[in-house]
Amino acid sequence: MNKLRILHLNDLHSHLERFPVIERFFAEKSQEKVESLRFDLGDNVDRVHPLTEATEGQINVELMNRLNLTAATIGNNEGLGLTHEMLSHLYDEANFPVLLSNLITDFAQVDPLIVTTSFGLRIGMIGLTAPYGRVYPQVGWELLDPFVVLEQLLPKMDCDFTILLSHLGKNVDEQIAKDYDIDLIIGAHTHHLFEHGAQVNQTLLAAAGRYGEYVGQIDLAFNENNQLVDAQIEAIATNTLPQKRSDNVETNGWELRGHQLLEGTVVTQLAKPLPNLSPDFTASHYLAKLFADYEKTALCLINSGLLVTDELPQSLTLDDLHEFLPHSIRLVRFTFTGEELRQVLLEIIDVSAFLATQKIQGMGFRGKTFGSLIFQGIEPINGDFYLKNAKDDSLEKINDEQKYQILLPDQYLFAWYFPLLKKLGQSEILFPYFLREIVAEYFKNK
Repeated sequence: MNKLRILHLNDLHSHLERFPVIERFFAEKSQEKVESLRFDLGDNVDRVHPLTEATEGQINVELMNRLNLTAATIGNNEGLGLTHEMLSHLYDEANFPVLLSNLITDFAQVDPLIVTTSFGLRIGMIGLTAPYGRVYPQVGWELLDPFVVLEQLLPKMDCDFTILLSHLGKNVDEQIAKDYDIDLIIGAHTHHLFEHGAQVNQTLLAAAGRYGEYVGQIDLAFNENNQLVDAQIEAIATNTLPQKRSDNVETNGWELRGHQLLEGTVVTQLAKPLPNLSPDFTASHYLAKLFADYEKTALCLINSGLLVTDELPQSLTLDDLHEFLPHSIRLVRFTFTGEELRQVLLEIIDVSAFLATQKIQGMGFRGKTFGSLIFQGIEPINGDFYLKNAKDDSLEKINDEQKYQILLPDQYLFAWYFPLLKKLGQSEILFPYFLREIVAEYFKNK
């Protein structure tokens, strides 16, 4: 009986506080007398961590190198959370190949990776990432349909055992398992957890949750003809693994180093500190106007919960911006007719009354609650909407037939909150900057 062990990690999202435990697990399980493969399934990088932000993800790759990975693929946090330039150089120092067959890049391997074990088992591996069709072309990457890619590559894989490194999500993985002959899919993206694996048709499925809360271990046994005869799949909670006192010293050091690097750059000196408290939310209004000015769009609507602080300090550094605007969120410029704009704004006002105190997560939001709506250049009055003249504060009712442009956070477009927003008008996601980067660029340009 020949044995193969596979260790995997997915959707770490820069939760580096769990890395020392994960590193020890990978090292100890790899040293046992079993041949092993080691994978990262993407979304390792998340700029919410100050050192990830300060190093543009290079610290993550430095730590991934310590896992002695067989291969990795990317997630949307690498693909879309980093600029084209950042992603192009993210893996310059990697000691592992990046497998990515449905995004044409200058750093990843499109063709399958074939490795042969000591007992002669030929293993074929490919990587696929979630296909954000509206977004990747805007960032400058050529995107391919993952199903078309599978149709093209699978017939060419001359191997005994096939592995898909998938950052496509649970539902897509299960569909692939139904439609294609793949032996093992290791999944990510939707943060799903298979504590003891799963199986669809003849395909094995594994997934290890999110944030380093779990690590995956797959033990496979093959007969002398390289046929799979046994599979044990497990997701192991990292809080059950041994910890050392030195772990906190190391992880706190990474965080401190990130803060120090970001603190070194003062973005601007405000005339005075700006409070972000109800009912005025002065700081949020300040940011809404800044966004509108930077993007040369008169109208802007944000929510006060985007600014995760009660006050903007007088001296504003990159570290402050990273702390106060931690989100992986960009602006979207929408173009509506006046009638469409009225419908969309009424929907946003209606739904936001429910969202105001909700602890919302996902779609790049890294704050606490949604908060209150902040209008720039437009005022709701008695169920209708008026444009505010910046020169004399006079008001003009919006015209149903006229076209208007308004800035909104991209979270509004991607999340489920506002269905009309997805249906009406035209939208343009404004790359490459996150909200905090827009603030920094605004003052840099000034």
